[in-house]
Amino acid sequence: MKKQRRAASSVAKFHLSTSWLCKRLLASYAATPTAGMRISRDRNRYIKGRYVPDGVNYDIAIDGVLALMQLTGFVREVRSFRFDHTSGEGDQTRIAATAKMVDWFAADPALIPKALVGCEDTDPVVVQVTTKRKGKNKKGKEVTFKTKTLLKYTDDANTNQMRDNLNLINDCLKRHWSDLYLSDEDWVKLQRSLVGNKKYDYTPIQLHRQTIRRIFNSTSFDIGGRFYGGWWQNIPSAYRGLITVDGKRTVEFDYGRLHPTILYAKRGLKLNSDAYDIGIGSEHRDVVKQLFNAMVQMKKPQDRPPRDIKFSHTGKKWKQLRDLIIEKHEPIKDRFFCGMGNQLQFEDSKVAEQVILSFTKENIPILPVHDSFLVQVGYQARLINTMSDAFQAAYGVAIDVSDSAKFLPMDFPGSDEVNVVAIVQNMDEYAAYWARNPID
Repeated sequence: MKKQRRAASSVAKFHLSTSWLCKRLLASYAATPTAGMRISRDRNRYIKGRYVPDGVNYDIAIDGVLALMQLTGFVREVRSFRFDHTSGEGDQTRIAATAKMVDWFAADPALIPKALVGCEDTDPVVVQVTTKRKGKNKKGKEVTFKTKTLLKYTDDANTNQMRDNLNLINDCLKRHWSDLYLSDEDWVKLQRSLVGNKKYDYTPIQLHRQTIRRIFNSTSFDIGGRFYGGWWQNIPSAYRGLITVDGKRTVEFDYGRLHPTILYAKRGLKLNSDAYDIGIGSEHRDVVKQLFNAMVQMKKPQDRPPRDIKFSHTGKKWKQLRDLIIEKHEPIKDRFFCGMGNQLQFEDSKVAEQVILSFTKENIPILPVHDSFLVQVGYQARLINTMSDAFQAAYGVAIDVSDSAKFLPMDFPGSDEVNVVAIVQNMDEYAAYWARNPID
């Protein structure tokens, strides 16, 4: 009986799907060999489009390649799909590369991320919406079920320009290398803590994610639009002081009070005082900031306090804090309870884009974290000026960011201050870092 030959297009898709899956598995193994990576078994997520890599579809990638790799011992299932009926939350199936697969590729886990930069990139202009529905869990308690959905859209001059800008930015980021100066032991500890922490989506640092994308919340492209995707955005803020770029230390500055300042600026006013000082003590500043943002995000006044914000330690009730914030911001009080939080994110994303492009066009890597930016030490004065100029150009109002440094002084031998003795002494402790960041 004559065997039927597969079409050339099917063979090509098989190769592309195998490459896509292997790269993801290796990147996950490099981050942590045990936790594994999420893999969707929802057929709808593999429908051809701008968010799906070329050649990847459900029948070939999941029913074909993944099944074969599991059968041959190259992949193991860490955990099957699960849904928590108590909380209304679910988690995808997790799979991991086996030692057999890593040995087959003869891959050094420390160097895998550098070889796989950009391997997961698809269209960098993304529209994603979150839908909510009410339901009851097994105990009869009412819960909110949240679902994130990627939306199709038609390109126009605006989206094409945003994509061109992102491609320019990502090309620059890929010419450089950002890393985290941690000993091998501390790296393992941090990864373990992230995998067990809901705040970080139970996801470890994946250094191959050196590029960014913009995520909008509407096909009108005027809601959301912030930059996401870089590995440095998914770490505890205290660790950002250990980020290096091309082996050199970095410094971080943020706008601080950005959304209040924008709201005032759009009225032609300058915010001269601390937006979050409502007279209850500086130790409560962070909770006031959270409440301010929640009040801007809410669509109508609420007698019930925002969820997930703890403020009992302030000694004030929700209504008291609400009224103090409104009193503090009399000139913009009509901006509260209008549901414009995501619109403000779009406003700050436009300013951020100009800051990033200013550095990118001169091949200077810059790492955005929403309204803050990390650059190599030595560029801090330029960063301050660029941030100030971008805001002034957008709103016609000056903003002072000179006192908003988040730099954490560190004592490590970056290549900008080579200390041969120190390097030799800690070479074994930091073996993976130095493998990725050799001293020239």
